[in-house]
Amino acid sequence: MPASRLPLAVAFSLLVLATACERADPRLKTLAVGINKDSALKLMQVSKPKRLDPYLIKGQYIETLYFAKPSDERKDSLRDRAMSPMVVINGKLTGWGWPYWDSVASANKIEVPGKK
Repeated sequence: MPASRLPLAVAFSLLVLATACERADPRLKTLAVGINKDSALKLMQVSKPKRLDPYLIKGQYIETLYFAKPSDERKDSLRDRAMSPMVVINGKLTGWGWPYWDSVASANKIEVPGKK
């Protein structure tokens, strides 16, 4: 890469990093694997998720709870990937975030929206 493009590349990288950090939902940092669903909802500071998708697969009750990020809570409609998913299996929190939900969904042959 020519030296004249290096500052532009660094500036672009910092902008992408700052945007990604801004999008993270800080409430997710308070969660812990193994807590019950009601406790997770309290930590997320809501009485219910924006949307809940239940699945009964191989005797396991899998719930995916989608949460609007604090800055988006008043919006009526949001793309799935604009929300934060939380996965509860048999009443216990097993993980959160898109990489985790994508993994659980794939292992259980659950269709989820693609990355866009």
